[in-house]
Amino acid sequence: MSEKPSYAELEKRVKELEASEASQKNLHAALKASENRFREIIEGVPEISVRGYNENREVTFWNKASESLYGYTEEEVLGRKIEDLIIPGPMKEKVKKHHKRWVESEEKIPAGEIEFIHKNGSLVPVYSSRVMHETVHGKEMFCLDIDLKSVRLAGEAIALAAETNELALVGRVAGKMAHDFNNILSSIMGHAEISMMVCDDAEIKESLELIFEQTVRGRNLTKNLVLFAKDQEPRQEYFQISQKTELVLNILKKDLSKTRVNREYDPQAPDLLADPGMIEHALVNIIQNSIHATSLVQAPELFIKTEYGNGKINIEIKDNGCGIPEAFIENIFEPSFSLKGSKDKSRSYDPEIKGTGYGLANVKKYITQHLGEIFVRSEVNRGTTVHIALPVPKKELEEDEIIKIREDNFHCEKYILLVEDEQAISDIQYRVLTNSPCYHRVDIAGNGQAAVDLFCRNKYDLISLDYMLPGQMNGMTIYRHIREKDVKVPILFISGNVEFIESIKDLRQKDPRVDHVSKPCRNLDYLRCINRLFCAV
Repeated sequence: MSEKPSYAELEKRVKELEASEASQKNLHAALKASENRFREIIEGVPEISVRGYNENREVTFWNKASESLYGYTEEEVLGRKIEDLIIPGPMKEKVKKHHKRWVESEEKIPAGEIEFIHKNGSLVPVYSSRVMHETVHGKEMFCLDIDLKSVRLAGEAIALAAETNELALVGRVAGKMAHDFNNILSSIMGHAEISMMVCDDAEIKESLELIFEQTVRGRNLTKNLVLFAKDQEPRQEYFQISQKTELVLNILKKDLSKTRVNREYDPQAPDLLADPGMIEHALVNIIQNSIHATSLVQAPELFIKTEYGNGKINIEIKDNGCGIPEAFIENIFEPSFSLKGSKDKSRSYDPEIKGTGYGLANVKKYITQHLGEIFVRSEVNRGTTVHIALPVPKKELEEDEIIKIREDNFHCEKYILLVEDEQAISDIQYRVLTNSPCYHRVDIAGNGQAAVDLFCRNKYDLISLDYMLPGQMNGMTIYRHIREKDVKVPILFISGNVEFIESIKDLRQKDPRVDHVSKPCRNLDYLRCINRLFCAV
């Protein structure tokens, strides 16, 4: 017969039971507090619809963003089955089946684009991600939906404007839509980051990370749309194309970790005078395309070659990737054209790779703005070669050009105000204007205020005027100021801005002492335009 426990032992067991009960209460309270904290965070995210429902598919959570997106208030949906609210008829049985599989066998429903139904019957396109969460009430599924309507509207508006060739309208529409859409993305991105910092649930954190990645993708898409639509005049600086290429390769070092990169740079290649940002962006897009094209290749290779000849720097970028079908070669520079993601019918790319379709369209635009050329050769399953040729502007007139100037009786020894903020360009223009055979006297102004000050102090025979300038004064502002004081002095505008080029046509009809030359231009063309203005006086 066992001995009866002593009073001390009984007291000890009672205390252990009390401690265990207190621990359970504390654990329950902590779990409840964690759940409340999670709900408070999610409720405060205005651009992400978060819907929760239990194992019977009855709605248990419906944040304010869900009310805005689907039209139902929280009071209208709590306790009702999700398929009776926003699920389209043909999808109802499929939703039930997928939800049951997840609850019973943890077979996760993949994230993706889908269309639900608004209270008013209209379709709501969203990117939906789902996570199963253990709560004090049992298993709950949470759906996190991002509205895709604004993205599609932006694309449609830009496509419509592009079809009508209204480039200025394209820029304004793209800029406005990008501003509004980026505000939405910034809010989503910020709240997703904050939520990830305080979230302890691995599955919820994974969904938040997915949302964050999609906002980054949306931001990049918006950036490419705007870059395509925006008329951006190239800046011009001298730089070595080999150094710029190495910079791009270093930026993409992580993505190129499994790729063998072969380089062949021409050591005799002169500096290129171009917009470094545009050339860098073009190289990034082309090399990224090569990385994508070799995503399923066992031994990916990239070959980059630069060569100088016939006054041009030639850049060749070649890969051993999937190639481009011949039927699509003519389409690759079209805005929004892509063979990646949902358009990858031949499964030539890694399924994770998505394309905006604006990368090569921007590349073509940049190269054209620099008076260059771009060609693409490709063979399916053998690879693609992109060839770029960029002209190298001469820093001085050549002998044959000097002979032409003398034969054409060019005006010499005039007093010219040169207004140009980019030193690389003003250096060339100054040398061309002041040396043989012109021997003009030249003052240089690097901004609008300096130009106005010099004009007020001196009597010039001609103004060479850059349209895009730093500060509050652009070329047109300076032109108006000059014309208030002198209606006869010839003015030569220098600009590659499309919107300005359209407006200069009207200006020339009203003012015969105005002309225009596009950037970049040949030295001889620049001098000939100046000479025409002198002859018109």
